[in-house]
Amino acid sequence: MTDQVKINENELEGVSGGTGDYKEYSKGPYTVVGNYVIYTVVSGDVLGGIAIKFGVTVDQIAKWNQIKDVNMIYAGQKLTIYYTHIW
Repeated sequence: MTDQVKINENELEGVSGGTGDYKEYSKGPYTVVGNYVIYTVVSGDVLGGIAIKFGVTVDQIAKWNQIKDVNMIYAGQKLTIYYTHIW
């Protein structure tokens, strides 16, 4: 497993190093529960931005949430995201 966030070319705009700010792609509310958060996806979110926000990889989020197609998330979806640091 890699420590790098894997994103597709469409997600590069607005991600650090691209144009804009990655936070545009990770703006949903979340609740801290022990060593993980429950993140609620909002319209416009992409897994790459969410992964960057929480310091994890897209592959990790997909595994923890049984996501088969990392390009298919939807508003209102709840994601469990484990973290090792407080941001």
